[in-house]
Amino acid sequence: MPHSPTTKWTAVLRRLLQASILLTLLVILAGSVVRMTGSGMGCPDWPTCFGLIVPPTQESQVTFQPSTLYEPGQMIVRNDTLWVARETIISSGRDFNPAQWEAYTRHDYAVFNPVHTWIEYINRLLGALLGLPVVLATVWIFWRVKSHPKWAFTMLGALLLLGFEAWLGKVVVDGNLVPHQITYHMAGAFLLLALLTAVYRSVSSEWELHALRAETQREGLEAERQKAYRLFLILIGLLAVQIVMGTQVREEVDVLIKAFGLEADRSSWIAQLPAGLLVHRSFSLLILGVSYGLYRKSFGLGGLKVRAAGVLYILLLETALGAAMYYFAIPRFMQPMHLLLSAIAWFLLVDGAFKAWLMLRKV
Repeated sequence: MPHSPTTKWTAVLRRLLQASILLTLLVILAGSVVRMTGSGMGCPDWPTCFGLIVPPTQESQVTFQPSTLYEPGQMIVRNDTLWVARETIISSGRDFNPAQWEAYTRHDYAVFNPVHTWIEYINRLLGALLGLPVVLATVWIFWRVKSHPKWAFTMLGALLLLGFEAWLGKVVVDGNLVPHQITYHMAGAFLLLALLTAVYRSVSSEWELHALRAETQREGLEAERQKAYRLFLILIGLLAVQIVMGTQVREEVDVLIKAFGLEADRSSWIAQLPAGLLVHRSFSLLILGVSYGLYRKSFGLGGLKVRAAGVLYILLLETALGAAMYYFAIPRFMQPMHLLLSAIAWFLLVDGAFKAWLMLRKV
């Protein structure tokens, strides 16, 4: 049977949303790797990196060199200060001419570490790549805005949020990683993931109907679906609170990193963290309990059970990782995986909640 124009339209949109969601997860992971490695200021300016489109790879590119062309805006490190070229400069001698340069005053961080630079650059590159499917999906939806206004304006909100996230990234760099701004930046990524997931589930449900691939819904289970739907919403709220508490703990770890250094012995750090860590740890047990309840309530509910099971297993793994971080002095390599599991659980919860809602509406 040939596919209808509606099926083809929703299939393309579905692929764009899948790419957007995958890239959002990768951006969240990359952002955590940046924090884990202390690479947040690997590029001291934004959106360029030391004033360059392609980041430097060696120290000679960010220090004053004779017989070298410097483009306007290009940066060098000299005497623990960042200097920005005022104009096109061709250095003819070994003497640095301050009249051709101006000191960078947005912050006082003037360190070049090529590993940190490229970790931060990859993080930014993933963010830029994320913009492509989000923009294309928004344009694609607005071709049929009259038939799907909720999709269109939700995607427009996601696009505006992505632009805000890009601007906030600049603010974070200009402020030399102000703690609360980093948390807002991460929270925005989770909100973006929720918006993209909501549209994706709605689009997928329509695509399945037109493609004759919709899941069969058993009759007489509306009460059970309603209970599962409510539990999905409760878990979304609980996980949001847990994520915020986790970011507060992470900020306290960042304070210790600044005080003792990234490579310092962490064996005594847990004892120095505030009581919020214990609340964060205990709260995970509540979330697991509700997740198990959702899993039990989803028996016989088709796709809802699969999502509820996925959430439960991921939260179990995430809790185990959290316990390992607590008892083994916060190993750095576990931190990105801990956050990534939260993001995947968040995606499955939002997806499951919208699927349950659509089932109740019989869409």
